[in-house]
Amino acid sequence: MNPTISICIIVKNEQNQIQGLLENIGDFADELVLVDTGSTDNTVKLIEGFITSNESKDIRLIKHFLEAGFHYGLAKNFSIQNATKDYVIVLDADERLSDEFKKNIKDFLLNERPVVASVVRKDELLPHLIDYPERIIKGNSGILYGVDDRSRVHEQLSHNIVTKKFPEVIWHQQRDNHYIIRPQRIFPQLELQIDRVPKTKSFLGHVLRGLWYFCYRFNKIYFRRNLYKDGALGFKYAFMRSFDAFLVELFVGLKPSRNRKFVD
Repeated sequence: MNPTISICIIVKNEQNQIQGLLENIGDFADELVLVDTGSTDNTVKLIEGFITSNESKDIRLIKHFLEAGFHYGLAKNFSIQNATKDYVIVLDADERLSDEFKKNIKDFLLNERPVVASVVRKDELLPHLIDYPERIIKGNSGILYGVDDRSRVHEQLSHNIVTKKFPEVIWHQQRDNHYIIRPQRIFPQLELQIDRVPKTKSFLGHVLRGLWYFCYRFNKIYFRRNLYKDGALGFKYAFMRSFDAFLVELFVGLKPSRNRKFVD
């Protein structure tokens, strides 16, 4: 018997992406769990319209709000904990399953019986920007994303299980929201990263550490991940992601010391 699949997605202000996402997975998933974390655009309305026109499908829209502020790990865990099928596939709103993924995934789950499995994620504008995130989780396995402060921005599953590899592709289709097209999208995540990094050095110390992070990340992205093969766009992307690391340290260095006192 083929295993059943829940697809879990957290969304916020994804009105330009949500229709394409739902069309990509609507006929594939046995269950869709969509968690809205505070959209102020038409995202919720578009999802509700899709649910209304697909009443025979198992689609749930759940709202999730944290008073302490947005947290990727906690939001994704909330979506996983609301899934009911044999396996969970975690997606972002700007990701699409390839035809080969949808064709072969159930045979993979049936034959390999993974507890956790990684996938191949490719960027549609940068052919050499490929990573292998863990996105497939056995249902009710208790495996969730980390909930420490780092996972506010850099979410990662927390487990010590050997990860199996599913070789098919998830396409990262950021379109007009891509970093190399819309560089200003860096700022919301930048704020989260600055908040979570403690000030441990002088301003100059953090600037120097930021320069080191810039060089390290640029070498890792541009050379080790072969983005130099993607020409000017590859250079621009590597520079921007490296500059992000520098900016975090720059602004952390500008934070006041912990013992600062205010006038009562």
